[in-house]
Amino acid sequence: PCSNSARNMDGGSDSLDDLYTDVAQSLEWKETKALKKTVSSMELQDPVSDDDLAQDVFKKLEKEGHFGKGNLQFLTELLTDLGRADLGEKVRTAELEPESLNKSISDQKEEATVLRRHFRAVAQEVSPLDWKRFARHLGLSEGQIQHIGMRQKNNSYEGVIEALYTWENQLGNSATYRALREALHQAGMENVADSIWA
Repeated sequence: PCSNSARNMDGGSDSLDDLYTDVAQSLEWKETKALKKTVSSMELQDPVSDDDLAQDVFKKLEKEGHFGKGNLQFLTELLTDLGRADLGEKVRTAELEPESLNKSISDQKEEATVLRRHFRAVAQEVSPLDWKRFARHLGLSEGQIQHIGMRQKNNSYEGVIEALYTWENQLGNSATYRALREALHQAGMENVADSIWA
Protein backbone atom coordinates (compact mmCIF):
# COMPACT_ATOMS: atom_id res chain seq x y z
CA PRO A 1 0.00 0.00 0.00
CA CYS A 2 2.84 2.43 0.80
CA SER A 3 4.42 2.12 -2.63
CA ASN A 4 1.00 2.58 -4.23
CA SER A 5 0.47 5.72 -2.20
CA ALA A 6 3.85 7.12 -3.19
CA ARG A 7 3.31 6.30 -6.82
CA ASN A 8 -0.04 8.01 -6.85
CA MET A 9 1.46 11.11 -5.28
CA ASP A 10 3.93 11.26 -8.17
CA GLY A 11 1.26 10.50 -10.74
CA GLY A 12 -0.48 13.85 -10.62
CA SER A 13 -3.33 12.89 -8.30
CA ASP A 14 -4.64 16.49 -8.20
CA SER A 15 -6.82 15.75 -11.20
CA LEU A 16 -8.03 12.57 -9.49
CA ASP A 17 -8.87 14.55 -6.36
CA ASP A 18 -10.98 16.86 -8.53
CA LEU A 19 -12.73 13.84 -10.01
CA TYR A 20 -13.37 12.32 -6.57
CA THR A 21 -14.82 15.62 -5.33
CA ASP A 22 -16.97 15.99 -8.45
CA VAL A 23 -18.34 12.45 -8.12
CA ALA A 24 -18.84 12.81 -4.34
CA GLN A 25 -20.88 16.00 -4.78
CA SER A 26 -23.12 14.21 -7.29
CA LEU A 27 -24.00 11.42 -4.85
CA GLU A 28 -27.14 11.69 -2.77
CA TRP A 29 -26.88 11.22 1.00
CA LYS A 30 -28.35 7.70 0.90
CA GLU A 31 -25.94 6.72 -1.91
CA THR A 32 -22.95 7.95 0.11
CA LYS A 33 -24.27 5.91 3.07
CA ALA A 34 -24.53 2.80 0.84
CA LEU A 35 -21.01 3.42 -0.48
CA LYS A 36 -19.59 3.58 3.05
CA LYS A 37 -21.43 0.40 4.04
CA THR A 38 -20.00 -1.45 1.02
CA VAL A 39 -16.45 -0.25 1.63
CA SER A 40 -16.68 -0.92 5.41
CA SER A 41 -16.90 -4.63 4.61
CA MET A 42 -13.54 -4.55 2.78
CA GLU A 43 -11.32 -4.50 5.90
CA LEU A 44 -9.21 -1.50 4.94
CA GLN A 45 -6.12 -0.70 7.04
CA ASP A 46 -7.61 2.78 7.48
CA PRO A 47 -11.29 1.92 8.15
CA VAL A 48 -14.16 4.10 6.96
CA SER A 49 -15.56 6.30 9.73
CA ASP A 50 -18.98 7.90 10.12
CA ASP A 51 -17.43 11.33 9.55
CA ASP A 52 -15.87 10.42 6.19
CA LEU A 53 -17.18 12.13 3.07
CA ALA A 54 -17.43 10.12 -0.15
CA GLN A 55 -14.19 11.66 -1.46
CA ASP A 56 -12.42 10.55 1.76
CA VAL A 57 -13.58 6.99 1.06
CA PHE A 58 -12.26 7.19 -2.52
CA LYS A 59 -8.87 8.43 -1.26
CA LYS A 60 -8.63 5.58 1.25
CA LEU A 61 -9.36 3.04 -1.49
CA GLU A 62 -6.76 4.69 -3.73
CA LYS A 63 -4.20 4.73 -0.90
CA GLU A 64 -4.61 0.96 -0.45
CA GLY A 65 -4.19 0.31 -4.17
CA HIS A 66 -7.77 -0.56 -5.17
CA PHE A 67 -7.62 2.05 -7.93
CA GLY A 68 -5.55 5.01 -9.06
CA LYS A 69 -4.52 7.06 -12.07
CA GLY A 70 -5.04 5.00 -15.23
CA ASN A 71 -6.81 2.21 -13.33
CA LEU A 72 -10.28 3.35 -12.29
CA GLN A 73 -12.26 0.24 -13.20
CA PHE A 74 -13.03 -0.64 -9.57
CA LEU A 75 -14.36 2.86 -8.94
CA THR A 76 -16.54 2.60 -12.06
CA GLU A 77 -17.94 -0.75 -10.86
CA LEU A 78 -18.51 0.61 -7.33
CA LEU A 79 -20.56 3.53 -8.66
CA THR A 80 -22.49 1.31 -11.08
CA ASP A 81 -23.38 -1.04 -8.19
CA LEU A 82 -24.76 1.98 -6.32
CA GLY A 83 -27.15 2.51 -9.23
CA ARG A 84 -25.16 5.46 -10.55
CA ALA A 85 -24.04 4.16 -13.94
CA ASP A 86 -24.02 7.79 -15.10
CA LEU A 87 -21.18 8.56 -12.68
CA GLY A 88 -19.44 5.30 -13.58
CA GLU A 89 -19.52 6.43 -17.20
CA LYS A 90 -18.11 9.81 -16.16
CA VAL A 91 -15.17 8.08 -14.44
CA ARG A 92 -14.61 5.82 -17.45
CA THR A 93 -14.55 8.87 -19.75
CA ALA A 94 -12.07 10.61 -17.45
CA GLU A 95 -9.86 7.51 -17.54
CA LEU A 96 -9.93 7.33 -21.34
CA GLU A 97 -9.56 11.09 -21.82
CA PRO A 98 -7.41 12.32 -18.93
CA GLU A 99 -7.00 15.71 -20.56
CA SER A 100 -10.69 16.35 -19.85
CA LEU A 101 -9.77 16.33 -16.16
CA ASN A 102 -7.33 19.16 -16.74
CA LYS A 103 -9.89 21.49 -18.25
CA SER A 104 -9.65 24.83 -16.49
CA ILE A 105 -11.97 24.96 -13.49
CA SER A 106 -12.68 28.62 -14.27
CA ASP A 107 -13.76 27.66 -17.81
CA GLN A 108 -16.10 25.02 -16.40
CA LYS A 109 -17.58 27.49 -13.92
CA GLU A 110 -18.09 30.11 -16.61
CA GLU A 111 -19.92 27.63 -18.86
CA ALA A 112 -22.05 26.45 -15.91
CA THR A 113 -22.96 30.03 -14.97
CA VAL A 114 -24.09 30.82 -18.51
CA LEU A 115 -26.20 27.65 -18.69
CA ARG A 116 -27.71 28.21 -15.24
CA ARG A 117 -28.95 31.64 -16.25
CA HIS A 118 -31.50 29.78 -18.35
CA PHE A 119 -32.70 27.50 -15.53
CA ARG A 120 -35.06 30.13 -14.09
CA ALA A 121 -36.33 31.02 -17.54
CA VAL A 122 -37.10 27.35 -18.21
CA ALA A 123 -38.75 26.98 -14.78
CA GLN A 124 -41.01 29.97 -15.46
CA GLU A 125 -42.11 28.52 -18.81
CA VAL A 126 -42.74 24.88 -17.81
CA SER A 127 -46.34 24.50 -16.65
CA PRO A 128 -47.12 23.03 -13.18
CA LEU A 129 -48.72 20.00 -14.85
CA ASP A 130 -45.63 19.26 -16.94
CA TRP A 131 -42.67 19.60 -14.60
CA LYS A 132 -42.46 15.90 -13.64
CA ARG A 133 -42.68 14.83 -17.29
CA PHE A 134 -39.92 17.31 -18.13
CA ALA A 135 -37.77 15.93 -15.25
CA ARG A 136 -38.16 12.41 -16.70
CA HIS A 137 -36.90 13.66 -20.06
CA LEU A 138 -33.88 15.14 -18.26
CA GLY A 139 -33.10 11.54 -17.26
CA LEU A 140 -34.08 11.75 -13.59
CA SER A 141 -35.37 8.59 -11.94
CA GLU A 142 -38.87 8.32 -10.48
CA GLY A 143 -37.29 8.21 -7.03
CA GLN A 144 -35.39 11.44 -7.63
CA ILE A 145 -38.53 13.15 -8.97
CA GLN A 146 -40.56 11.95 -5.97
CA HIS A 147 -37.92 13.27 -3.54
CA ILE A 148 -37.80 16.64 -5.32
CA GLY A 149 -41.60 16.87 -5.20
CA MET A 150 -41.59 16.16 -1.46
CA ARG A 151 -38.75 18.60 -0.75
CA GLN A 152 -40.33 21.38 -2.81
CA LYS A 153 -43.89 20.53 -1.65
CA ASN A 154 -44.78 20.09 -5.35
CA ASN A 155 -43.95 23.73 -6.11
CA SER A 156 -43.41 23.24 -9.85
CA TYR A 157 -41.11 26.26 -10.27
CA GLU A 158 -38.69 25.13 -7.54
CA GLY A 159 -39.14 21.54 -8.70
CA VAL A 160 -37.87 22.39 -12.18
CA ILE A 161 -34.94 24.37 -10.71
CA GLU A 162 -33.86 21.45 -8.51
CA ALA A 163 -34.40 18.96 -11.35
CA LEU A 164 -32.14 21.06 -13.61
CA TYR A 165 -29.39 21.25 -10.99
CA THR A 166 -29.65 17.47 -10.45
CA TRP A 167 -29.47 16.94 -14.24
CA GLU A 168 -26.41 19.20 -14.45
CA ASN A 169 -24.68 17.28 -11.63
CA GLN A 170 -25.38 13.93 -13.29
CA LEU A 171 -24.23 14.96 -16.76
CA GLY A 172 -21.26 17.10 -15.74
CA ASN A 173 -19.60 18.52 -18.85
CA SER A 174 -22.33 16.95 -21.01
CA ALA A 175 -24.92 19.34 -19.54
CA THR A 176 -25.02 21.78 -22.45
CA TYR A 177 -27.49 24.12 -24.16
CA ARG A 178 -27.95 21.49 -26.85
CA ALA A 179 -28.75 18.75 -24.29
CA LEU A 180 -31.22 21.03 -22.49
CA ARG A 181 -32.98 21.99 -25.72
CA GLU A 182 -33.09 18.33 -26.73
CA ALA A 183 -34.78 17.41 -23.43
CA LEU A 184 -37.37 20.16 -23.96
CA HIS A 185 -38.06 18.98 -27.52
CA GLN A 186 -38.37 15.33 -26.42
CA ALA A 187 -40.87 16.43 -23.76
CA GLY A 188 -42.93 18.18 -26.46
CA MET A 189 -42.02 21.61 -25.07
CA GLU A 190 -40.63 23.17 -28.24
CA ASN A 191 -42.57 26.34 -27.39
CA VAL A 192 -40.54 26.68 -24.15
CA ALA A 193 -37.26 26.23 -26.00
CA ASP A 194 -38.33 28.68 -28.71
CA SER A 195 -39.41 31.33 -26.20
CA ILE A 196 -36.04 31.16 -24.43
CA TRP A 197 -33.77 30.83 -27.44
CA ALA A 198 -35.82 32.92 -29.84
